[in-house]
Amino acid sequence: MSFPTPIRVLTLALVLCAISPFSHAEDCRMYPAGPQRFACASQRHPGLLIKAEGCKEEGRAMGLLPGKGGRMALRDYVMACMHRKG
Repeated sequence: MSFPTPIRVLTLALVLCAISPFSHAEDCRMYPAGPQRFACASQRHPGLLIKAEGCKEEGRAMGLLPGKGGRMALRDYVMACMHRKG
């Protein structure tokens, strides 16, 4: 029985790392902050959607409204809530 040479072991390790599914995983930080980045992160961590919905419900219960103009309070609250509960 022969033992593999160190070069063969190193080559095998490099090949396994190259074909690993984690080596091709998408890094969501490459997207700017916003809906696309959140969608990417939500696919990797399904609990984010549950947390975001809980934060929206809290904001609505406080009377915050969604919308453009000066009424961005709900969106701002949800973002702060997500960071706070993170």
